[in-house]
Amino acid sequence: MKTTSLTIDRSRLWLALLLLVLTLPSRVINIDRAVNIDEPWWVISSVNFYYAVTHRDFQDTYFEYHPGVTNMWIISTALHFYFPEYRGFGQGYFDQRKPFFEEFMREHGKETLDLVRHSRYIQAGVLAVLAVTAFFLLSTLVGQNAAFLSIALATISPFFLGHSRLLNMESMGALFVLVSLLGLHVYLHKERRLVYLLLSGAAFGLAQLTKSTSIALLGVAGVMLVLRLFKRDEKTAGARFLDAVRIFALWFGAAALTYFILWPGMWVDPGRMLSEVYGNAFSYAFQGARLDVTEELEPANFSVVTRLDGILLYLRYWVSGTTFITWLGLAFAALFLFSKGKEPLSPHVKSTLGYLALLGVLFILMFGIAQGRNHAHYIMNSYVAFDGMAGIGWGTLLLRAQARWRGLSNVYAALAVMVVLVLAQIGFGLPYAPYYFTYKNPFASQAATYGYGEGYSEAADYLAQKPNAKELRAYVYNGMGTFSYYFPGETLVFKRVYLFDESFQQIADEIRSSDYLVLYPIVRGKQPETEKVLDVLKDVTPEKVIFINGLEYVYIYHVPDIPESVYEALVNR
Repeated sequence: MKTTSLTIDRSRLWLALLLLVLTLPSRVINIDRAVNIDEPWWVISSVNFYYAVTHRDFQDTYFEYHPGVTNMWIISTALHFYFPEYRGFGQGYFDQRKPFFEEFMREHGKETLDLVRHSRYIQAGVLAVLAVTAFFLLSTLVGQNAAFLSIALATISPFFLGHSRLLNMESMGALFVLVSLLGLHVYLHKERRLVYLLLSGAAFGLAQLTKSTSIALLGVAGVMLVLRLFKRDEKTAGARFLDAVRIFALWFGAAALTYFILWPGMWVDPGRMLSEVYGNAFSYAFQGARLDVTEELEPANFSVVTRLDGILLYLRYWVSGTTFITWLGLAFAALFLFSKGKEPLSPHVKSTLGYLALLGVLFILMFGIAQGRNHAHYIMNSYVAFDGMAGIGWGTLLLRAQARWRGLSNVYAALAVMVVLVLAQIGFGLPYAPYYFTYKNPFASQAATYGYGEGYSEAADYLAQKPNAKELRAYVYNGMGTFSYYFPGETLVFKRVYLFDESFQQIADEIRSSDYLVLYPIVRGKQPETEKVLDVLKDVTPEKVIFINGLEYVYIYHVPDIPESVYEALVNR
């Protein structure tokens, strides 16, 4: 038995190493080729967080209801090693919506893009640790091969991979949630070791520090504990209830302790931190705006979308962003789960599939029903949950094929099949590299995510090749970070709010003051207000058009080539 146990542990370690070999390269190659529209906000929030912590202004470490604390620790760590002198200049805090931080960095011989790159490497390491942890937990429930396929397919899927290369909270938050769910499941149904319960609770605390919407995991945890009450064993109903209360108290206590320790704002003003995070989150979900807009929470005015439009929207997002490998794996999982053949799934496999399905559905329902924004990455937990189920489906199919065909019973043959499946999952995303999140399956009319900043680096590279590029001035639509991090000259940001406010004279003046005008027509369908500018330029041929996946992403106009009639038409709109 000792030798067998050693062999099993060694094989798990080799599979964990293979998991990293197959998934890490795509996560770090050309890691700095795109900056999404949200990252500059979080970069500045993070350097403000770092400044607040190093100056013991702990009450100033709240910036957004997400709350993004884990993300800010990562960027702060990168800043500490890349620019340790930063905390000593006395510059104070920067406005997240203005480019002053970027100017400050360049004045001191530093580039914000370098900070972003270093931060992404740290995040890639965190994601690798979470993926391996999830693999070890899942392998105790469904077996090594199925666990390997489950985690590999989830973390290398184009949608997850694309977002995991960016400094957003979605991919990291989804893996914190997955680790928490699996840790609790292992504790309740496999091994009653306290370490699993505490790990699960800590992971939930980290998930909450990453994004407050991970609170949906409480629904799954509650179902787990309620089902325990109906388990037939030697304990009385009262004893089972007290056991469930004790488990939840320990689990939630570990989460709360993690939340408190890792957020300095909680050390000095926990009431304000919690009210800002959860008050704003619920206000946005149910009233469509933050508390500073709605003024206060009014439960009587809470509403949900009564139609199915929101839920169907997120289902379309999920369908368009998933691969045939996932679809087939889910079909196999459903077939094995509901079949009543001679080889039923083990209780642990069934329950794991059930909890993953519940997790995925809860996130779609939560964002589909509530008000607020409707971006596909909000349901990253659903993508991960369903990809994980697909991996279990493929793993179960492989296990049954091994029982029927002797050739597949060989360890290396089974390993080869798994590697082929993972490479196929990677293969679907490769044509979209480095913008993996723009993947869409052949049946989808458009990608679940696009116009997220991709293409701007190519536009900046094009203008950077111009003579005296450092002396050039570019007027760029939403170009803060997305374009400016790459461009050596001056970037003047064309803000979207100018179009809402119809500040056409200001737009005309700022175009005239620039050498190049850079627009982003890929978002014209989602941001129809951009037509106010694109329409007056319809007869002007751009000097350069940036194409991605056959679509027109960026227009670059040489300002001296823009006729006076365009300015007159713009101002007189």
